[in-house]
Amino acid sequence: MSENWSLGEAEFNLEKARANEGLFTLGSGYMHVRGSLEEHLANAPQNLSYMRRPANVTAEAFPYMPVKWGVFVPGIYGLHPLMGKELANLPSFLSLTPSIAGEKLDMQQGRIENYRRILHFKTAALTRSFNWQTKQGAEIQVRYERFISAARPHLCVQRLTLMSDQDVDCDLRAGIDTDVRTSGYDHFTASLFQREALNQINCIVTLDAGDVVSQRACLLLEGASWNYEASERRADLTTTVHLTANTPITIEKRTAMTTSIDPETPPLVALLSLDLDYAALFQEHAGVWRERWENADVSVEGDGESQLALRLALYHLMRAHPNDSRFAIDPKAYAGDAYRGLYFWDTEMYLLPFFLYTDPERGQMLTDFRINTLKGAEFNAAEYGYSGARYPWEGDTDGIDQCPNWQYRDHEVHVTADVVYGMIHYARAMNNPEYLQTHAREVFLKTAEYWLERVDWRDGIDAPGLLGVMGPDEYAPITNNNAYTNRLVSLALEAAAALADDPIFGAKCAGVAQALPILKRSDGLVLQCEEFEALADIDIGALWKDWDKPFAAQVSQERLYRSKCLKQADVLLLMALFPHEFSDSEVALAWDYYLPYTTHDSSLSPGVHALVALRLGMTGEAWSFWKRSYGIDLHGGAEEGLHIAANGMLWQIAVFGFGGLHSAMYAETLTLSPTLPAQWKRLAFPVIWKGQRAFIEMTASEVKINNRSSKALPVSVHGQAAIIPPGSSMAFQIGR
Repeated sequence: MSENWSLGEAEFNLEKARANEGLFTLGSGYMHVRGSLEEHLANAPQNLSYMRRPANVTAEAFPYMPVKWGVFVPGIYGLHPLMGKELANLPSFLSLTPSIAGEKLDMQQGRIENYRRILHFKTAALTRSFNWQTKQGAEIQVRYERFISAARPHLCVQRLTLMSDQDVDCDLRAGIDTDVRTSGYDHFTASLFQREALNQINCIVTLDAGDVVSQRACLLLEGASWNYEASERRADLTTTVHLTANTPITIEKRTAMTTSIDPETPPLVALLSLDLDYAALFQEHAGVWRERWENADVSVEGDGESQLALRLALYHLMRAHPNDSRFAIDPKAYAGDAYRGLYFWDTEMYLLPFFLYTDPERGQMLTDFRINTLKGAEFNAAEYGYSGARYPWEGDTDGIDQCPNWQYRDHEVHVTADVVYGMIHYARAMNNPEYLQTHAREVFLKTAEYWLERVDWRDGIDAPGLLGVMGPDEYAPITNNNAYTNRLVSLALEAAAALADDPIFGAKCAGVAQALPILKRSDGLVLQCEEFEALADIDIGALWKDWDKPFAAQVSQERLYRSKCLKQADVLLLMALFPHEFSDSEVALAWDYYLPYTTHDSSLSPGVHALVALRLGMTGEAWSFWKRSYGIDLHGGAEEGLHIAANGMLWQIAVFGFGGLHSAMYAETLTLSPTLPAQWKRLAFPVIWKGQRAFIEMTASEVKINNRSSKALPVSVHGQAAIIPPGSSMAFQIGR
């Protein structure tokens, strides 16, 4: 279907400008550019300086900026005096600005009609068109286009087409600006501009972390004579062209970028691909995206907003993947610097599943990233006085923890076990157990060394305990035997025991794995931790004065840490990850107990609750949490970048939840137990199941599976088992 393949903006609204910049981010995996305006706005400087301090990012307030430029390359960091490493906001190269009779184009100050900006998901392109009524009296039809080539990841291509209703002269200015800040801080120690050929600018910046970034912009306009203007932080090419009435002209700008961490750095002039025209570059770029969508699109019929939200999420998931196992995907999907371009447990729990079942090659890049950063994890463990390896809460590309907040950095240790969970998930999803032996073995054994030292044995308690930990609920900072952490660590130790050559070490791992407790109340309630019931009762509704802001932004951290309130799913997340280990009654009891205390301050929370609600047959609650989850970005929350983990959860809710696909973590056969919402007439999606490709379509009454692989595919649909021959389809009748 052709509908809902784009996100549109029908008017320029300054109040929504920064959020839309995040939503309209383009990227090639290598470089990413926020959806900023080519002509910029008056009175919106990008060199606002301030000192950011360590804080709870969920509740952190950033100084107001009406718009916020952003050009990011994974792994290019600056050094902040208080925050540590942070993804550097690089020189902005989008500038491409017309002026008529001294009047610069400006969305706020000019008279603009018939405005339309569109992010085209299929082709990963951004277009903007409008009519500009100039003060001189001319009406100018303006169209901007841009894409960052998926086929040539170092290249950004822009076009500006102008047509006037009368003869008029137009001044054009295009350049590169290095006077930008990263969260208020200037990371550039040197900027060098050079004019390369008559129509090209070269810019080289050195960052305080030592990296060097080079950009070259080239202007293409037949017959133009370009002038060069440069200052300490900006360089421009300018020219004047005559617009003949009703005759369009097109100016093209190409910008290539390289960095000092690139494995290879071809000459910038070669990366500009001047031997190919715009159409050829766009065609090859669109071809890459066509293949991506064929392998990943989730089609929904009957609910346009859900379809739009899903495709927006899938677009950003595919865009943000760096295509390089030296990097992962940061929480803002390289569309903002709020989380400093670092890597969290989001990678394994919220992002990896999408790639495992649609693009396992790139899924392996995410697990290989953790293998590549094992030395950093060993460094982290040593910093705390432990043997083995301890993965970072906020890791850089070396795996070194950059978290400036002691409570997360010191105590949110479950990430080390989450990494192992992700590797096991990859091996099972790809039916490749050898991966654990040949690739992941050292990770499993080194992290097990850490866990064996990290557990405590207390007098009078005949079992090990993990003390002083923070689980996924970050409002309970230093607790004992968090159920989620203990179960994930048990899994990691079980896996290490299976791979250990030393029988004594293996036995220790297996023993601790078996003995780590999952605490339960007498009525069967799984306790989040030893202390949870002893925390203070709290009237969340009375304290939460402004529901448009996070709960944590309105109460003190001291109150959060002593009260029964959750930032996000904790026990319920555990139950979603290990569904066969908990009965429906246990899950229902946990739902009833923990939900009233849960603030959902984290974007990770609604999606988990949607999955658990479906497990319990609570379709109304699942639908409510589904809408809440997809609205996080779609309805204005992308000012500082995308909530990419929540976007990953949208795929999981649609495919694992409503689509009923059982995870390969616990299912050997492709198994479906769908529960379509009443609003959806049809759901369809491709999947790669243990190396075999299939396409699944479902309605309220039927599931159809097309085996697109060369081998027979065993399946089960609501308990109906069958084997589908290669290249064949089979339908299964079901009831809602």
